[in-house]
Amino acid sequence: MNLTYLCVLCIIVHTAPPEIIVEPGHTTVSIDDQLRLACEVIGVPEPSVTWAKDDINLEFDQRVRVLQNNTLIISKVERTDVGHYKCIASNYLGRVSSEAMVNVNAPPVIVSASRDITVKTGATVELQCLVEGYPKPIVTWFKDGRSATPGPRTSFHNERTTLRIEHVKDGDKGMFTCLAQNLVGSAESNIEIKVRGYGPRRPKLLIKPFDMEAPQRTSIEVPCKADGDPTPNITWTKDGVDLVQDQNHKINSIGSLRLFNISFADSGVYECTAKNIHGQESARGTVAVLGDVLEQSPGDRFVNLAFHEASLEVDRAVNATINSLFGSDDKIMNPEKLMRMSRFPDVVARDVAKSADIFERTLANVRKHVQAGLKVNLTENFSYRDLLSVEQLDLIANLSGCLKYQTKPNCSDMCFHTKYRTIDGTCNNLQNPLWGSSHTQFRRILKPIYENGFNTPIGWTKGMKYYGFEKPGARLVSTSIIRTNEITSDEEITHMVMQWGQFLDHDLDHAIPSTTKESWEGLDCKKTCAYSFPCFPMDVPPNDDRIKNRRCMDFIRSSSICGTDTTSVFFDKLQPREQINQLTAFIDGSQIYGFTNDRSFILREVQTGFGLMRGGISSNFGKEMLPIAGADEVDCRRDLTESDTGCYLAGDIRANEQVGLLAMHTIWIREHNRIARELRTINPHWEGDVLFHEARKIVGAELQHITFKHWLPYVLGPKGMDMLGQYQGYDPTLNPSISNVFATAALRFGHSIINPVLTRLDDNFTTIPQGDLSLGKAFFTPWRLSDEGGTDPLMRGFFAVPAKRKMPKQNLNDQLTDHLFTSAHAVSLDLAAMNIQRSRDHGIPGYTEWRTVCNMSKAESFDDLKNEISDDEVRNKLKELYGHPGNIDVWVGGILEDQVAGGKVGPLFQCLLIEQFKNLRNGDRFWYENPSTFSPAKLTQIKQASLARVLCDNGDNITLMSRDVFKLPELQSPKLLPCKSIPSIDLRLWFECNGDCPGENASKEMEELRSKDALAKVMNMTEGKLEGLRSVVDGLKLDIKRLRREIRHLTKASNRGCYDDTVKRRRREGRTWVSKKCTKCECRNSQILCKIKSNPTTEYTMCDTSILYYKSLYSSIGNNRNQLFIDNIAPYIIFTNHNVYLYYNGIDTVGKGELTK
Repeated sequence: MNLTYLCVLCIIVHTAPPEIIVEPGHTTVSIDDQLRLACEVIGVPEPSVTWAKDDINLEFDQRVRVLQNNTLIISKVERTDVGHYKCIASNYLGRVSSEAMVNVNAPPVIVSASRDITVKTGATVELQCLVEGYPKPIVTWFKDGRSATPGPRTSFHNERTTLRIEHVKDGDKGMFTCLAQNLVGSAESNIEIKVRGYGPRRPKLLIKPFDMEAPQRTSIEVPCKADGDPTPNITWTKDGVDLVQDQNHKINSIGSLRLFNISFADSGVYECTAKNIHGQESARGTVAVLGDVLEQSPGDRFVNLAFHEASLEVDRAVNATINSLFGSDDKIMNPEKLMRMSRFPDVVARDVAKSADIFERTLANVRKHVQAGLKVNLTENFSYRDLLSVEQLDLIANLSGCLKYQTKPNCSDMCFHTKYRTIDGTCNNLQNPLWGSSHTQFRRILKPIYENGFNTPIGWTKGMKYYGFEKPGARLVSTSIIRTNEITSDEEITHMVMQWGQFLDHDLDHAIPSTTKESWEGLDCKKTCAYSFPCFPMDVPPNDDRIKNRRCMDFIRSSSICGTDTTSVFFDKLQPREQINQLTAFIDGSQIYGFTNDRSFILREVQTGFGLMRGGISSNFGKEMLPIAGADEVDCRRDLTESDTGCYLAGDIRANEQVGLLAMHTIWIREHNRIARELRTINPHWEGDVLFHEARKIVGAELQHITFKHWLPYVLGPKGMDMLGQYQGYDPTLNPSISNVFATAALRFGHSIINPVLTRLDDNFTTIPQGDLSLGKAFFTPWRLSDEGGTDPLMRGFFAVPAKRKMPKQNLNDQLTDHLFTSAHAVSLDLAAMNIQRSRDHGIPGYTEWRTVCNMSKAESFDDLKNEISDDEVRNKLKELYGHPGNIDVWVGGILEDQVAGGKVGPLFQCLLIEQFKNLRNGDRFWYENPSTFSPAKLTQIKQASLARVLCDNGDNITLMSRDVFKLPELQSPKLLPCKSIPSIDLRLWFECNGDCPGENASKEMEELRSKDALAKVMNMTEGKLEGLRSVVDGLKLDIKRLRREIRHLTKASNRGCYDDTVKRRRREGRTWVSKKCTKCECRNSQILCKIKSNPTTEYTMCDTSILYYKSLYSSIGNNRNQLFIDNIAPYIIFTNHNVYLYYNGIDTVGKGELTK
């Protein structure tokens, strides 16, 4: 049998539709970077892959290509590459796609900006500044270098891209700058506004020459200023002959004539003429040059002249300083210049200091003119009262502005002053309203010690001996006994103890430096080693191991306050020189909110009405940064070779001093805004000012609680906290002002615990790619905050890394004494030497005097110090430097003491800190533990506050935290815990009932009771209770506002009918029905109108449809022209979104008014 075999080959083919297994992800890239978008697909048959951008297929070239694995590559990314990218995979079985959004980080570009414009007074002008960029740029406006702020005539629109000024005035003219900034870069545009009057007009002299007398060899100014359109040309004649300008005769920019080094030939009649095409106007004055024979008293002759000269001298020196600091184009800043810029006072502080300077210089000029040859005999015991009357001194004081800062503030607004602090600290103590306020003098515990008993510091006269020995130079003391290059880590506290101390210090004190770096003799303090006010340079010892090419380090004295030093003669007393504290004394967040109303205003976001502080660009995590400061508000100068990021604006002018401090400022502005936003959610009826002050009040309480309960125990130790004691209540007899020794010496203990490196840690607590920062690179580099990881790496470094431990021979690290700033062509500054020199400048008594104050043992020999300074070698070095214990500077003695048990200061600084902090607590009417400040329930919540919680809430993305940020994590269990485990303040306790608190579930009985109570208030009004009536009306207005919000939320009407919330359905137009609330309702014009069906028993009833009925309010109140009649008020009032309709006796045309409140 033949068998035939059939072999069949069967092939089974598996098919599958496309599937994307690796999808492209949303990403953000920078310009010139490479973009990679993955798109891995599977499917049978193999899918084909295409790429599209914004639904348009991509065209490929050398820059845009697709790899074999379907990954899209775009090289050298451009701004136009932003868009939606789609990967599309398809075969015959199907088609799938996946989309990714690509953003391109691009610096701002101003695509359209207004041009320079000339407007008439009274007109409205809009300045446009349209910008592009990613992340979305923040726009900030400046006028003449200062932040532009909204006001009655000024407003911002379209996310600040439009600045509108209404009813333009002459003062609005100037240079406006639009600054657009994001994390990638910035752009700016300048627009000049010129303001002219009401059209062409002839000249008018606004200031005219007048007759004057002046002695030979002096300089005077003959005034002349004119207005007109076109701008008039001003010319001068002398005795009818055209005046030719030369080195002794000059016409300034406004038209005044300046005569220099005058002689008898300059006597004559001077005529000023202002002329344009529409006419001219002239005025004349006589100048008499005085000889040897004078009949008037010297006081009468020279008050105005001496003042004028003093003003010119002070202004010249101040302007020279400003121009030197801020007017140069130097890209590389030397450290001295950077330090002076960071300390240079703002406009208000300069005004305070200049007043004293001008007053003092005027008096000096009077003496100079007298000594120049007048017939008045002078002795060494010179007395201005021999020359000047009380009236003349009064004139000088007023001219200089000195009296302006001696006036008592008005504290009559008790509605405000019983609830909130003022920004400048005034009116805290109602009996002594200037105590603790800004721009007042430091408090003295001991009388100052000046070399001449009046104003020259110890050491001013070289060679003078004290206790038989000369005072050693500050730099010599620093290099011999203070500095160290060895570091020992503390075994308990973190570096956050140091950073909180600096942040706190900038809330409490800032001595205003001199407004000029030049002496009145014209010496530049940077270039001279002579002692000539305000120059007080620090001598460099001959064998200094660092400074070889200079004999001294420059140092400028602090300004004095009016009424002390030379100016004290006006106040009929002789008072030694006292320095000015620019800040408020209280722990009130002045480093956040500012210390004057003007500074506070530019820091606030007032236009939104939400009570917020102004923010700037956003971090990579979307958190707000500080706003950018204007050129005239600058606290530091960035190094343009490193970055063009501007300096940041904060309440204290030193915020940019070092990047860790700047990060702390950023954290706390976010904390204020977080609280303000939450309070607005809880109390939507609160206005912007209420939200601001309530949030500020909570922030101030947090600062006080953290300082006293969490920070001070590590500083003072357990015994010190016992000495501080518990809060016993407000004491109005205590002056909380900052003591001079506290600001100048005691609080500067923190310099001894500063690490030379700022550690920066990522979320895994490992060093960030940019690395840690040496102190030299941390100063004046605000750009590092935005460009190198934000706030979190710095904050983690502060609470995870130990502070430096102060040892007997390890006091200040040499980064602070030899490398405080790094710069290629300059000498670094010495912080220790500056501390010593500042205490001498301020007339602070020596170390041994303060030991007596603090009940420490008397020290007549250096061995008497062994209980506090136990190291024999240190005491021997003190003896070698000072010769006698009485010579030791207070900061040096205090910093060298052994630390008290459990604390970080010695017994002297412990005593001085306790004295000040006790006064700050007990002398503050708004102290957070004062029962009148917070209710018990609110106080309980305030006590939940901690710096750990604040960092969790306001860091960029902090998720793990130690419970106590001042204590090393390894000493805690657990070391770190999730932020959700850190207690927080429950702000719901700040809910304000607004007088009614109806609530959705309120009972009818309670509603009826509240209704009757409200009407009873009205019915019981008498003619003398109009004020009470106003409060009731105000309450009704708030009811209207609340009801309006509820109606807007609840009523969902359309043109086809009405939405009835009681039954949760829509009713047709024209439909009528009977409500369960004893009313008949109708849907008319998309509104539900209800009328009372029967006489209700209550005075008014609230229907479910949120329409309020007022029934039978009948009374006549008052009988004068200000009376308010409430007589047979309409059966009901209807509230719509925009209007109030009053229905009276069934007629709906009685009244209609705009709902404006």
